[in-house]
Amino acid sequence: MSSELTFCKMLLDRASHLRKNTAWLADKILANESCFYFYWQNKFLYLEQEIFVYHQNENSVSNDVLSISDISQSDKLTFLGLEGDTAHFVFDLSEFGEAALEQWLLGIGHNKVQRTAKFIDFRRSLSLLSSAQASILSYAKALIHWQQSAVYCGSCGNKTQPLDGGHRMQCLSDKCQKEQFPRTDPVVIMLVEYQPEVGPAMCLLAEHHRISEQVYSTLAGFVDPGESLTEAVSREVFEEVGITVTEISYVDSQPWPFPNSLMLGFIARATSTEINLEEEELRSADWFTAEQLANFYEWGDDVEGAKLPRKESIARLLIDSWCEKQRRS
Repeated sequence: MSSELTFCKMLLDRASHLRKNTAWLADKILANESCFYFYWQNKFLYLEQEIFVYHQNENSVSNDVLSISDISQSDKLTFLGLEGDTAHFVFDLSEFGEAALEQWLLGIGHNKVQRTAKFIDFRRSLSLLSSAQASILSYAKALIHWQQSAVYCGSCGNKTQPLDGGHRMQCLSDKCQKEQFPRTDPVVIMLVEYQPEVGPAMCLLAEHHRISEQVYSTLAGFVDPGESLTEAVSREVFEEVGITVTEISYVDSQPWPFPNSLMLGFIARATSTEINLEEEELRSADWFTAEQLANFYEWGDDVEGAKLPRKESIARLLIDSWCEKQRRS
């Protein structure tokens, strides 16, 4: 399936062969056309409602506020990729305290003709971003999350240092020198359908404890070690609702930077409709026809009633695709 899923429109060349070249990276950091994004504790920097991208050649922010020569010496700078010859970087300011950050933001806003500079939570800012911007920032967020979790070596406990533009962490102990690389957690997410002998097809949706009440979404779960994707689908469905599934088919995938997952979407056919709910995972679960789902509200609507998941999620893609198929049949 060719999808328009959020986070799936990466326009940057990740240039993995070039980011290992320290001299090349140093030149790109100092290049006038290079782009810099700024991150602080799960938030990116905006001017009003527009993502802030710093270019040295614009001369729009004074050197007292941003010093690329100083940033270039920091281990908090991560190379994201190339757009043509233009390099993109993200700088992690998460170690700033709130007072220091506020002072820094005042300088940014003053140099931008009194426009308000502020950090906005990434998930909440998705409506402000183009598809390409969302993909770049999701990549940046996932890399920074991994870096923050790999500050210390998992083998000996010594500190690590970032290499290859922030894409490799190496233990500083001469005896260890263990390397760590960015990780992605595979998650299966599946729409379970049932076709009765008489009447329309139904799909199984659930209220998850981790999301808002009255939002009905598909089932999902992490893939276990030594487990195939289809095995994970079967196991997760049975564990969460006590239903056996067959005819498991792959639909699409989506990187999901909350914090660092790869969502692998499937459709599966249920052999029965009797639900045995896993109450630690789910608040409720039920079967719905496409006609019933057409009357659901949207995620975020300030009304009482059943709602569909966020439009940018693969869960919504699975539901919408299934409903469209039912309307055509």
